[in-house]
Amino acid sequence: MNTHTRFSYRLGRTALATLLALGVALPALAQRSRTVENPAAEALRVCADPSNMPFSNEAGEGFENRIANLFGEQLGVPVEYTWMPEQMGFGRNTLKRWLPDENRYACDLIISVGSAFEVGKTTRPYYRSTYTLAYLKGHGLDTIERPDDLLDLPQAQRDDLRIGVFTGSPAGDWIIQHGMIGQIVSYRAQSGGYDVDPADMVAKDLVNGDIDIAVVWGPIAGYYAEKIDTADIAVVPFTREDGPTFDFPVSMGVRYGNDQWLHTVQQLIDDNHAAIDAILDDYGVPRVPLREVDRQVQEDDDD
Repeated sequence: MNTHTRFSYRLGRTALATLLALGVALPALAQRSRTVENPAAEALRVCADPSNMPFSNEAGEGFENRIANLFGEQLGVPVEYTWMPEQMGFGRNTLKRWLPDENRYACDLIISVGSAFEVGKTTRPYYRSTYTLAYLKGHGLDTIERPDDLLDLPQAQRDDLRIGVFTGSPAGDWIIQHGMIGQIVSYRAQSGGYDVDPADMVAKDLVNGDIDIAVVWGPIAGYYAEKIDTADIAVVPFTREDGPTFDFPVSMGVRYGNDQWLHTVQQLIDDNHAAIDAILDDYGVPRVPLREVDRQVQEDDDD
């Protein structure tokens, strides 16, 4: 999910005032006047990570790629990508990057954004997923059927565990709060480079025995539990009984200033809800019911 998360730049007020006084045109301000009425007139241009399965990759194997292809077919245009690792500045360097030679933006749609998306507007969430525990069956952990079962393991066994967590994730915080900070092996939730994949926690390190448990965003755990046939991976989702902050909504993101395009994307989601759900099922994405707040229309707050 993720989904499971992003971007800010800082410019001191004094520096900004100086630039304006000197009459320097700031690209960010100039972009506010740029409007592309129909971004998908010639192609559906998607902003995506080139190595972030099960979400997306350059080979077009992720579920975001599948959803993009579905939308492209509905719109009757080809799908094109602007690739960038999911890291600080992703939205500003893709969705908001103006290409003056081509008189357009680099891309016009992000398939998966969270509720804290800051560089544009979001559709209503089209699914919610949750954090999970993943472990290899047959290695002494089969009694774990819900997260609290981890706490019931004998102390000596718990102390020997190596638990992979995404740094700063709510599920990682849960591990710390329950006294297992010494067992943590930290991972970055964002790819940070074209050759780094956050899913390596499950796809490589869990499977190879470098860690015993992966505490990971649900779509990653669900996908690799189904995809990897050399290991039997159990996936234990966190529920709302375990705490209020383990499941998160996922929406699609567009730039500020083009409500018609936002409406078009929302209509594509609404018209293809069953097909999108089927795609998520194909990738083993664990989902929880949408909340009432997820059904509310985003307030008009153009930036």
